[in-house]
Amino acid sequence: MNREGHDDGQDQKEKINYGVTFRLITGLLLPERRGFAAAVAWLLFSTCFSLLTPIIAKHIIDKAIPARNAALLALLVGALFVNSVLFLATNYLLRMRLIKTGQQIMTDLKKRMLSHMLALDLPFYAEYPVGRMTARVQADTSTLYDLFTETTVNIFRDLLMFIVTLGIMFYFSPRLTLLLSAALPFVALFSYIFMRRSSVLFMNVRKLATEISGFITEHLNVAGLLQAFNREQMTAARLEDINRRKFDAELKAELMIIFFFMSVIMINPVSLAIILGVGGGWALEGKLTIGTLVMFIFYIDKLFEPIFRVSDHVSIIQRSFSAGHRIQKILDHKPGIKDPPKPHYIRALRQSIEFRNVWLRYAEDTPWVLKDISFTLPRGKSLAIVGETGGGKTSITNLLFKFYTAAKGKILIDGIDLSEISLNSLRTSIGLVQQDIYLFPGTIMQNLKLMDDNIPDAMVHDAIRSVGLEDFFKRQGLGKNIVEKGTNLSAGEKQVIALARAMVLNQEVLVFDEATSHIDPYTERLINTAMRRLIRSKTLIIIAHRLSTIRNSDNILLVSEGEIKESGTHSELLARGGTYAKFYRLQFGEGAE
Repeated sequence: MNREGHDDGQDQKEKINYGVTFRLITGLLLPERRGFAAAVAWLLFSTCFSLLTPIIAKHIIDKAIPARNAALLALLVGALFVNSVLFLATNYLLRMRLIKTGQQIMTDLKKRMLSHMLALDLPFYAEYPVGRMTARVQADTSTLYDLFTETTVNIFRDLLMFIVTLGIMFYFSPRLTLLLSAALPFVALFSYIFMRRSSVLFMNVRKLATEISGFITEHLNVAGLLQAFNREQMTAARLEDINRRKFDAELKAELMIIFFFMSVIMINPVSLAIILGVGGGWALEGKLTIGTLVMFIFYIDKLFEPIFRVSDHVSIIQRSFSAGHRIQKILDHKPGIKDPPKPHYIRALRQSIEFRNVWLRYAEDTPWVLKDISFTLPRGKSLAIVGETGGGKTSITNLLFKFYTAAKGKILIDGIDLSEISLNSLRTSIGLVQQDIYLFPGTIMQNLKLMDDNIPDAMVHDAIRSVGLEDFFKRQGLGKNIVEKGTNLSAGEKQVIALARAMVLNQEVLVFDEATSHIDPYTERLINTAMRRLIRSKTLIIIAHRLSTIRNSDNILLVSEGEIKESGTHSELLARGGTYAKFYRLQFGEGAE
């Protein structure tokens, strides 16, 4: 669960790295350059039609009305109407192209982020809670979507409109245009100050928005636990605290936006006063036509509308670059465990798995969790690992799957160092049944296939028969729908499904990590029967607290405090009368054999 006050390692005063984030954004734009090129084309047409309106109005006032020319008036009014229709049509096509292109970019980005995060090591997920990562994928990419659909092309349109409008105004009245341009340096100064001071504010807002999303995700996943311990009000209070901090941060950011907008908006009435005052005087003197004066009034909005939108653009840019900065931080994480330049590829175990003097600790300043572990598991044999909780049992299999790397020693598969073996081929060759079982929403058949529709149904039926679970799946029905996390199944039913799921790919080596924990005696007997079949045909590693599961194993290791304390068969360890014998008799009584 989320720790209160946890900020996923981000400095409260961290600033946006605009250079790195800009490269991320341009990298996302380049594959969709054709879509944006089409959007720019429609934008040019739309802008041209928008800028024609004041010119047509000028000609109506200066030519058609003074000349009392009804035909010319009708022609110009018709042109004004057609121009408006064309503006709306091209603007619609522009918006549709932007939406389609933006959605494609977001889809590709989410795929890229998910693929990248799935390739990262388990230590990454120990540092970054899953709820936070969900928020990054959803909230931060949605913020970038606004940049691609609203701002990127609109900035180009506003810049184009500003330049062309200024050029047209200068063509018809250079003096009046230069007079209006005196305010532009102040706008540039206000924009620069806003960009400088708002960067940290928007970073903090994005961080807190992600924190809220992550908090909700994490706590809804354990809603039953919170209800059982009457922690609803406490959870709501913690969420209220985060919401309050986000409110305060957002308020500061919005106040800065408002201050910037109000500073810029004052230009509009001042400019209008100049046009009507100075321009009106020139019109009275005959130095300026009434049509030109009206055209300037029309153009004043088009000239300063881009400036008014600077605050919106800057706000979206800051939020988007903040989101992009955070996305890039995830993409900058590199997997700690990667394939060597020329990896070995394995398809199945041919000889043995060997741990040779292996040591492991999860960080430099933490104690050793495995100490000088050595054993050999020949092909077709079974190895059981038992011991107290926290003794290091699961750490052994974590190393075998290359979730972590050993600090010292070697792990060999068929004589090949594990570090030289392709990660994909390794995990394809070894199956895993974990204690904490996750089932996807869907049917039992789909879960047995791990949601891979390319796996034929025949492979599933063969797997079920191989472990003698036909009766179980007849009762359950392969078409039965499983809800999220399999909450409509018992713990035992989920473990049986996980066992069958591990058999579908018919892997030579299978690892069972507490596969019979928290189940009823009937299901335990069902799984034990299936595992006795597997012992005859597979290479097995079984981690268990229930020692009934591992009595038939070829070798048993008792691991305690990260070390192998005892090793042998079930009967040998009982005869030795050591810790294993004590564990066994504690479970089954003094006279148990």
